[in-house]
Amino acid sequence: MLQIDWVHPVYKPVTARPDGAADGKTAAVQVERSLPLAEAYAFLTDGDRRPLLVLRECERCKGTDHALLSRSLDNEQTVLLTYWFRCVKLPPNTMEPNHPFAELWKPEKPGDRIPHLFFADPDGSNRRTLPGDQQQSELWNTMFDYLERCYDDSAREALKELRQLLSQYDRYDLDEQLAKTRIDKETEKNGPRSPKLAAYEADLVRIEKARTKLAAKEKELRELALLELRKPAKGKAGKAGKAALDGVPAKEAPATEPPAKEPPAKETAGERPAPAPAGGRSGA
Repeated sequence: MLQIDWVHPVYKPVTARPDGAADGKTAAVQVERSLPLAEAYAFLTDGDRRPLLVLRECERCKGTDHALLSRSLDNEQTVLLTYWFRCVKLPPNTMEPNHPFAELWKPEKPGDRIPHLFFADPDGSNRRTLPGDQQQSELWNTMFDYLERCYDDSAREALKELRQLLSQYDRYDLDEQLAKTRIDKETEKNGPRSPKLAAYEADLVRIEKARTKLAAKEKELRELALLELRKPAKGKAGKAGKAALDGVPAKEAPATEPPAKEPPAKETAGERPAPAPAGGRSGA
């Protein structure tokens, strides 16, 4: 059964001793406070470079994935796409003012709807929120946007092959069940020494080898190569900076005027002039 690999982070507040307490005689107390956004994202990611998918439970949907998964449509593609995200599930009390993750849900302006889930880069940039009752197509478009920007390999192609692998798993499960049924019937009919049993047991070995090979292929498909998301310099987030942020090498802008030609350097015996240094790329 396909399942989402949720992470449930629990932040342990910094401990401090009450004023006037003697060291070693009074137990430390926990200080509950809301973390700055940068610290909150660093704790959620824990070094994971995959894009973030963060879901906030509410009292009505607690213990479910209803804010992400459809209750009436096939969710296979959604679950498969989550393989390439760090999926974080947070409890309802994360909205309390002093909770370490309260800043994650703070609206940008008064009247904004508090989202049920959001996507973001590991540092919290490029954040995109969803209400929890979004159309499945909107969810998929959002997920593909992140995957195409954050990964070097094609998630669409990998997804297509993964879905084909799942159908092969189903076929091997049926073949295995059939072989086991034949073994049981043959053993009941002709005893455990029946010569037909060897062929049925060989079928089980063949099926297990094929399933192992399939699992290796599945692991390979899941391990898409992440791009190195580089941040543009402050005040220089133009086209070149955006391209670098998206993991795409930026094209050099053509010079408005051709550079003046320098007179060729004279060569002395056994020496050649040093080559001019190559120009760097924008946004690097």
